[in-house]
Amino acid sequence: MLSGITSIRYYFLFLAIALFVLLVNLGSYGLAETSEARYAEISREMLQSGDYINPELLGVFHYHKPPLTYYITILGYRIFGINEFGARFFLQIALLVELLLVYGIAMLLYNNSKIAFTSGLIYFSMPIVLISSRNLTTDAYLTAFILGAVYCWQYYTSKYRIWSLYLFYLLSAMAFLTKGPVALLFIFTYIIVYKVIYNMGSKINIHHLLGICLFLVIGGSWYFVVTVNTPGLWDYFLGEQIVERITLNTFNRSKPFWFYLPLVIGLLVPWWLMFYKRSFKISGIWAKLSKQDRVLLASTLCTFLFFSVFKSKLILYILPIFWMLAVLIGSQLFRASYVTCKLLSLAYSILMGVLIISIVGLSLIYPSLFQIGLGTWLLSFSCFIVFGTLFFLIKNNSSYKPALLAGCFGASLILIVTSLMSHNSGTINSTKDIVTFINGTGPIKHKTILVYDYLLSSIPFYSDADLITLKCNHNTTSREVQFQKDKEWVEGLWDVNNSAVLYRLDSLSHHKNTFLLIRKKRDLDDSLNYLRNNFNSSKDYPKWLLLYNK
Repeated sequence: MLSGITSIRYYFLFLAIALFVLLVNLGSYGLAETSEARYAEISREMLQSGDYINPELLGVFHYHKPPLTYYITILGYRIFGINEFGARFFLQIALLVELLLVYGIAMLLYNNSKIAFTSGLIYFSMPIVLISSRNLTTDAYLTAFILGAVYCWQYYTSKYRIWSLYLFYLLSAMAFLTKGPVALLFIFTYIIVYKVIYNMGSKINIHHLLGICLFLVIGGSWYFVVTVNTPGLWDYFLGEQIVERITLNTFNRSKPFWFYLPLVIGLLVPWWLMFYKRSFKISGIWAKLSKQDRVLLASTLCTFLFFSVFKSKLILYILPIFWMLAVLIGSQLFRASYVTCKLLSLAYSILMGVLIISIVGLSLIYPSLFQIGLGTWLLSFSCFIVFGTLFFLIKNNSSYKPALLAGCFGASLILIVTSLMSHNSGTINSTKDIVTFINGTGPIKHKTILVYDYLLSSIPFYSDADLITLKCNHNTTSREVQFQKDKEWVEGLWDVNNSAVLYRLDSLSHHKNTFLLIRKKRDLDDSLNYLRNNFNSSKDYPKWLLLYNK
C-alpha cells in the first residue's frame, strides 16, 4: 500500500510523464476546421490588430464567446510564435492543472490518497479529455476553471480558509469569461447538490458579498465594455447566444434529447464492468453509496439532464462532468472484487490490441486516406511493449492495476493518434497541405484564394493571399454583420447570388494567381459550373478539389 507522501511523489511523476506525452508532436499537424481554426485565427487577428475587446474572424466581429480563450492563445503565440504549437500549448497546461485539481478534490472528499491517485489516472485515460487537449476550443480552459472553483469551494467548506472563498469567486469569474453563464451551471449544480446531501445551510457573510462583487467586476468586465460601445449587443448575448442555443437549432447543432447517452456509455468503456454483478435497482445502488459518491453521481446526473434538454449539443459541451465520473470510478475501484479488477485489466488489454489492429487495418484498407509513417509504427510498437510490461509486472490483486493500465492506454492513444494526424492533414479537415501547395505555386505575392460556400478560417493563418468566401447557401457563410461599422467585410465575402458579383468572379477566375477551393461534399451550383472552364489545372485532396491556372 502506498503511503500518502509516496502517492503524491508518484503522482507528480505521472504528471511529468503526462506533460511529456501531451507535448510530443503537438505542433506537427495543421489546424482542424472549423472550431480549432476559428479560435486560432481569431486570436491571431486580435494579436495583430491590438484590439483585445472586439474579437474578429476574417474581418467580421465575432461575439459568440467571451475573450479569455483568445487571450490565453495569444500568450502562447507571444511565447512560441504564431503556429500550431503556440495555439495549443496552454491546452496541455490546462489539462495538467485539471489532473492536479482532480487529485485535490478527491483528497478533500475522501481523504484517501489511493482514490485521489487513481482518479487522476482514470481521468487522463478518458478519450473526451484527451480530445479536448488536441483541439483548440474553450472547453479545456472552462473545465480547468470549473475544477479550480469547485476545489476552492470544497477547500473553504472543509478548512474554512477565507482566501479560498475569494479564489472561488475569482475562478468562477474566469470560467464566466471563458464561456459565459453556462459555466456557472456546472459549478452551482455541484454546490447545491452537495449542500442538499450534506444538509448544509446557506449562510452568507461579508466575505460572500465581497466575493460576489469580485465576481461581478471581473466576470462582467468584458460584457460591460462591449455592450456600452456596441448598441444591441446585450440583446444579442441574451437572445441568440443564450436563449436560442438552449431552445432552437442554432448553428445547426440541434440534436435529440438522448444524444449524450450513447456517447457517455461509450466513453466510459470498460468501467461499466465494475457493475456487471450488481443490482440495477436505483434504491439499492443509492443506499450503498457514501455521501461523497452521492454528491458526484447526483451532480453528474443533474448536469447531464440539463444539457440533454438544451437543443444545441456538441460532445465537448459535457466535458466538465467527466472529472466527477473519474473520481466516482476511482472511489468504487477499491471496493471492486479481485475478479472485477482482473476483468478491467483484461478489457484494457483488449482495447490496446484493438488500437494497434486498427492502425494495421487503416493502412491496409484505406492507404490513400490514412498515411501511416514509420514513426507511427515504431511509436505503436513501443506503446504496446510498455503496456504489456505493466500488464505482466503488476499483480492482478492490485487495485491500482486497472487505473495504471488505463493511464498507459490514454498515453498510448494520445501519442498514436497525434502521430497519425501529423501524416493526414486532409483527413482531419486541415487546409495546411492545400495552402502550402498554393504558397509554393507561382509568385509569393498577389494571390487570391476563393472558397466556395464554406468558411475556412485557417487560410489566413497559413497564407498572406487574399481570401474570398463565395457565399451561396451554406450556414457557415452566413456571417453576423449587424455590428460592423463599415463595409470592408464585403470584399472578403462575395454573394454569388448577385449578378454583379458573378461578373467580378468570372473575371477574377481567369487570373493566373487565383485558386478556387470546392468541397467534394458540396459541388458547385449548376449556375457556376462554367467556372471550371476558367482554370486549366486541378489538384485533388481528401475533402477538397483545388482549381488553378498554371
